[in-house]
Amino acid sequence: MSSQVEPAEVAESRTATDWGLDQWADRILEQAGVGVTILDRHGTVMYYNQWASEHLDRKPEHIGNDVRKRHRRAVTNPRFDAMLRLFEEGRDEPVRYVARPYGKTTILVTVSPIRVNGELVGFSQFVLLKDEVQELCARFDESGRESFEREMLPDGLPTA
Repeated sequence: MSSQVEPAEVAESRTATDWGLDQWADRILEQAGVGVTILDRHGTVMYYNQWASEHLDRKPEHIGNDVRKRHRRAVTNPRFDAMLRLFEEGRDEPVRYVARPYGKTTILVTVSPIRVNGELVGFSQFVLLKDEVQELCARFDESGRESFEREMLPDGLPTA
């Protein structure tokens, strides 16, 4: 019998029996269509996906280095440290914010703690481009699902 605690998604039956998320985790992160950066609990960059390298400033030399060295504005690091403290003190809910770290590009950011067996081991950062989100919302507001259905189902809805 293993003494290792099962991940919540297994214990709560949110994963198919005999299937481990770790089999596809790297592909999921790479193909998510959003920026993904993983930091260890001290703020060291451990991973970023291709989207992040194409739309953000992520570069190979960032791996293994403190993310604070890359922040451009002086106020960013105290805010970042305060956010990490919230997670260290037990916050489990993500922190969401809007930023404009690259001049004209506005990003929507979600930072969440990564806990293993109850211990804080790191943080995930998911980033969306504000312009892309606004464009999708505007499209939906104008035509509802019609424009999406036309794009995805050019031959019309399947008949039952």
